[in-house]
Amino acid sequence: MKMRILLVVVVLGLMAGVAYRIQHSSSGDKKGGGDRALSVRTVPVAVRDFPRVIDLPGTLEAAQQVAIVSQTGGTVLRQHVQEGDAVRAGQVLFSLDSRPAQARIAQSQATLAGARAETADAVQKLDRLSPLMKSGYISRQEFADAQLALESARARAGTARAELEAAQLDVAYGQIRAPIDGRVGRIAVRPGTLVQAGGTPLTTILAPGTLDVRASVSQQDWPELAAARAHGKVTAEVFRDTDRTVRAKGELVFVDSQIDATTGAVPIKVRLAGAPTALLSGQGVRVRLLLGVEPNVKVVPEAALQHAQVGSYVYVVRGGKAVVQTVNVTRSLDGEEVVEGELHAGEPVLIEIPQRLKAGSKVKLEGTHR
Repeated sequence: MKMRILLVVVVLGLMAGVAYRIQHSSSGDKKGGGDRALSVRTVPVAVRDFPRVIDLPGTLEAAQQVAIVSQTGGTVLRQHVQEGDAVRAGQVLFSLDSRPAQARIAQSQATLAGARAETADAVQKLDRLSPLMKSGYISRQEFADAQLALESARARAGTARAELEAAQLDVAYGQIRAPIDGRVGRIAVRPGTLVQAGGTPLTTILAPGTLDVRASVSQQDWPELAAARAHGKVTAEVFRDTDRTVRAKGELVFVDSQIDATTGAVPIKVRLAGAPTALLSGQGVRVRLLLGVEPNVKVVPEAALQHAQVGSYVYVVRGGKAVVQTVNVTRSLDGEEVVEGELHAGEPVLIEIPQRLKAGSKVKLEGTHR
């Protein structure tokens, strides 16, 4: 029994000691914890010129490309090139079956020969009747009939000549040639395919060298672009969708005169300076229009910006304390923000927010990042 009482007394003593230590520790925190400054990472507010840009999605295309369409109907007899082949202007790409046109040529030649013979006979007859008409040996009607026969023969000869030229053109058009130097695109026909004049393109010739980027500028961004164009040429940078490395530079060369009704945007075209091997026609890219600079603006990193229901703000260090400063973001680019608000050049703003940080908390600068 005495042993049990002794154990109870020992346990109660230990519990009382632990409680005292906890209470003493808590009171110590209350006395000194509130004065402990939090270590924070900051960057100074920069006041400098900031680029004015418009970033857009775009599609690359060859600056010069020609859709090859047959100018006559017929069956593809031979395919002289393959997809991707380099060709010269005037080189034969496809040959159509010219036998129907050759038959029309023979027929038209025969018709033309007959019409010419009729014309010659009608001329001779009119020459014989002319003096007889003057002497009164034939009637005016007979002479008029001879004149009509001559005109009819000449008309038939003209028709036959036109048919012959049309058939000869069809034979020439049966040799489908490249109009420019370039590279053959996808071929849509094969030998034996029946093609129609002015129908579906047989293939496309892409000229080597320059590439264009087609894109569209929204109605909201259009006034800024129009103002930049009024002050001179607008240059551009092109990126691949996968990274932000500049792959090419170019110049705005075309702006449509009206808004596209289907997209509500203004179509534009940027011509690249050269044709980098990393870029191909048909590839999706990002194009950045460089419109100039906005002078002497306040710039902070995106990491410094905080958001609340009432708007955006940053923590700025003033008098050794973290002070909440509301700001208005006017422009963003590559992780930097242009802001308006009561900030001054060089003031440190927090780029990492400790969990225990509150407005007015004491802070000490861990370092600055530029």
